[in-house]
Amino acid sequence: MKKLKWHGVFFALLVLFIYVMGTYDFGMMLSHQETYYSSKGYGASVHAYFTDYPLPGLILWIGNLVTGVTAPILYLLKNPRAYQAAYASFLFDLFLILFGAIFRNRFRVFAPPILCFDLTILVITLLFGVYLHVQAKKWHGN
Repeated sequence: MKKLKWHGVFFALLVLFIYVMGTYDFGMMLSHQETYYSSKGYGASVHAYFTDYPLPGLILWIGNLVTGVTAPILYLLKNPRAYQAAYASFLFDLFLILFGAIFRNRFRVFAPPILCFDLTILVITLLFGVYLHVQAKKWHGN
C-alpha cells in the first residue's frame, strides 16, 4: 500500500468533518430542539418538515451519514474500497434530496442558500468518491 498524499488526508479530514457535523445536525433536527432551530434561523415550516419524518427518508439520511463518515476513515486506514463508501454516500444523499423534493416539498420549505449547501455537499461527496477511486486504481497499479 502506498503512502497517503497530504491533499488526500486533507480532503478526507474535510469530508469527515462535514459528515460529523451532519450527524450532529441530524440529532438536533430530529430531537426538535427549539434553540437549535432558532439559532439556524429556521421557522415553523422547517420544524414541521422534520416532524414525523418518514422512514424511507430516515433510512436514506442515516445511510448517507454512516457511509459519509466511513469513507474518509477507510481512506485514512488505506483501505482501497473507501471509494465504494463515498459513492454509496453520494447515492444516499442524491436519493434523499430527490425524496425530499418529490414527497416532502423540500424546495418550498428550505431557503435557496440551504438548498445550495445541500447540493455542494452532494458534489463534494461525489468528487471525494472519484478521488478515492483514482487513488485505489493507483494503489493496485491500474
